[in-house]
Amino acid sequence: MSGIILCRSKYGASAKYAEWISQETGFKVVDTKNAKINEVEKYDTIIIGGGLYYSSIAGISFLKKNYDALKNKHIIVFCCGASPSDDEMLEIIKNKNLGGELAKIPCFYFQGMWDIENMNFTDKTMCKMFVRSLEKKDPSELRSWAKLVVEAKGRKCDWTKKDYLEPLFAELGNGEKS
Repeated sequence: MSGIILCRSKYGASAKYAEWISQETGFKVVDTKNAKINEVEKYDTIIIGGGLYYSSIAGISFLKKNYDALKNKHIIVFCCGASPSDDEMLEIIKNKNLGGELAKIPCFYFQGMWDIENMNFTDKTMCKMFVRSLEKKDPSELRSWAKLVVEAKGRKCDWTKKDYLEPLFAELGNGEKS
């Protein structure tokens, strides 16, 4: 089986997961912004991953733009963000990023990192505003992911775990075309 991992990582969590996948599979990792469809379509398996920003997966546009050339491949998508994974969040992510004929593509969410001090100005500002809005709410009404974000305020957190990749590796072993 030949494969490639396309990854768009802004702050490092997606790249960390892509590297772990690469170590396990031997697939090379290419930044999605540098990917060329004529090279990618040579592979049997295409894994596309990226950070989650406002429910959008970074780099997913490559898949959407090139789906006709890739639709007969085994495609797997992953994304990561600060909050822990739950079924409701995964459904929102799938609906926003993998609608229509992309809906059958397996998608996985992995918890990433939080390091507000190393974010760019826009992300830092948005995250600070988001945390402030959460802090104004009754803590007992916050969902678990919101509590985690409030607790992370001002700290650097790395919630990545190689173990989170097990379902992706199981899907990879499945080998069916997406």
